[in-house]
Amino acid sequence: MKYEIVNLGKNDENYIHQIAQFLYRCFQKNAPEWLPDLESCKQEVHKSFQSNRRSRVLIDSDGVALGWVGAITDENLWEIHPIAVAPSQQGNGYGLALVTDIVELARIGGAVAIWAGTSDETGATSFSAIDLIKNPASALENFRAPRDHPVSFWSKTGFSLVGVMPDEEGLGNPGIHFAMRL
Repeated sequence: MKYEIVNLGKNDENYIHQIAQFLYRCFQKNAPEWLPDLESCKQEVHKSFQSNRRSRVLIDSDGVALGWVGAITDENLWEIHPIAVAPSQQGNGYGLALVTDIVELARIGGAVAIWAGTSDETGATSFSAIDLIKNPASALENFRAPRDHPVSFWSKTGFSLVGVMPDEEGLGNPGIHFAMRL
């Protein structure tokens, strides 16, 4: 399927609405507390229009939004936040295309690295079963996650697991961090 990735702007209400629809569905399984309703999803998209951010949408030849990626920019290090592909379109390479697009923009922007995070709000990974503050090195060494958890996506796109932040998403809910040098 033909597609293009373009800047998303605050006046692109049709795309913003489409993105909010699939954004809600994308995060229900692994981060249900983060975007609990459509209004919070629209607010998240609108945050991506701040001056230190980039917002890109992947649209098909019919003008339908299939994926969205945001980035928080900094001089040396950019953060991908967030990224989502419509559930019916996952597995078609659109997530990788969005990551590749943002990586290239970061490179052009002079960044030396890019990072992304995911969480474990639902107890799906081995990080949720232990006290990470006591022995984080052992936790990283023995890390396990189900195949359908977002950590698999980041590994497949060339990012390396670089750390875990205990309780980042609330008590017992760690943040899992990935990075790539550009």
